[in-house]
Amino acid sequence: MKTSRSWKRARAPRFVVTATATAFLLALPGRGVLAQARDNVSGFAVHELGMSVGYALEQLPPITLGGELPSDVLDADLITSATAAIDWHHVTPRASYALDLSGTYTSRAVYSQLNAPGGDLTFSMSHALGRRWRLNAALSGSLTSADQMAYQQTQVGRLVGAATSFDDLAGTVALARSPSPDLSQAVLFVPISQSLAASDLYGNRVMAGAARVDANYVASARLAVNAHASDTAARRVSASSATGLAIPFPDSIATDAGIAVSYGRSERSQVTAALDYTKASGSYTDEAMVASGGYGWSGRKWFAATTLGTAIRPFHIPAFGPVTTIRNLSPAIVGTGKLGYKFRTQTLLVEYRRATHDEFGHGGRDIATGFEGNVQSAAASWAWMSPRSRWIAQSNFSVLRGPGNFSYIFAWLSTLSAGRELSSGVRLTGEVLFDRHGSRGFEGFHLMREGARLNVTWIPQRRPAA
Repeated sequence: MKTSRSWKRARAPRFVVTATATAFLLALPGRGVLAQARDNVSGFAVHELGMSVGYALEQLPPITLGGELPSDVLDADLITSATAAIDWHHVTPRASYALDLSGTYTSRAVYSQLNAPGGDLTFSMSHALGRRWRLNAALSGSLTSADQMAYQQTQVGRLVGAATSFDDLAGTVALARSPSPDLSQAVLFVPISQSLAASDLYGNRVMAGAARVDANYVASARLAVNAHASDTAARRVSASSATGLAIPFPDSIATDAGIAVSYGRSERSQVTAALDYTKASGSYTDEAMVASGGYGWSGRKWFAATTLGTAIRPFHIPAFGPVTTIRNLSPAIVGTGKLGYKFRTQTLLVEYRRATHDEFGHGGRDIATGFEGNVQSAAASWAWMSPRSRWIAQSNFSVLRGPGNFSYIFAWLSTLSAGRELSSGVRLTGEVLFDRHGSRGFEGFHLMREGARLNVTWIPQRRPAA
């Protein structure tokens, strides 16, 4: 079978991800399109300015495992926030460098004890070494709270909102060879605060830092190898108990390192194999080796990707302090599945994951009983964007099931947003949110959040430095 000229010239896949847009500003649909247009321009620029106002209502658990009795309900509160971001990009024929800085301040009218600043800082670089090697690296830091994280996009939502075409989305999700590498990097890098559940942060302010490096080797147009390593740490810097007991947030560390190989069977299909070492330590500790294989496919409107593997725990982890340890040494089945659709104005992406632990070893484990189990999650995102209309809409849904509280803890999150371009670079967006975090086996432990807000955002046109 003959291959197309574009397939012969295809670049190697970029499995990993190094550049990012700021976490606080990715909540608006379509934002990635504007970021994509600026990535090839060097110099400093105002990235985005925004204001939002809305209400939030939290229902706290009537009792907790510690026996404390916080307030049952936080009355509806007016929440106002302001965000600003700047960035610096430098692009050469063989390298690119980026610095992204964002800041936000969230203010409550009634519960002023929860007022807090936040921000994200990321530096990333990508450099070609010869004709076949490319080195990517990133450093990032984050300061955040539950109010600032409430409306942030899931990874699936960011993928849908940032995709400029079917090939962008299918190439990034299913085939790992997006025709727009900068877009691929920006949407797949998970900001630190995105890996934490907002419901786990009630009453806490958390600071986190991460480092990641990966090297890609292009053996041919079909075959590529990727080696990567990352380390992330998060810790609580302050907590407010004025409006009820803050949910405990243990210091946590997440480490990952591995190697992956991909082979393009055709222009529209790809197989992968990967071996990873992963460790998470928070309220519990888990350490495992994961071997997996995968397959990706794309058609004219649909695309799909799946991975299946096994996780083994040959490591001895001594328990210390309040941290419990995974004791089950039998192999565990892990894997992912993705299904997507993009045609004309409609975009849909659905994802399922099964793993031995969440990103930071929280997962809602019951320390008293030592309950163990896998972590499963599902996420879906739908977006409507028409080049002939100033209106945009996006809906996101996610659920995570983790072991704990004599059964399983479920974290549900759903958001719906709709907006309109008022003028060039100015957008008005309305959003509603429902969030529930709790246990079926121990209904006294749950947290519910409802909210709505209105955003006005200005994204100026990027002007290159003189």
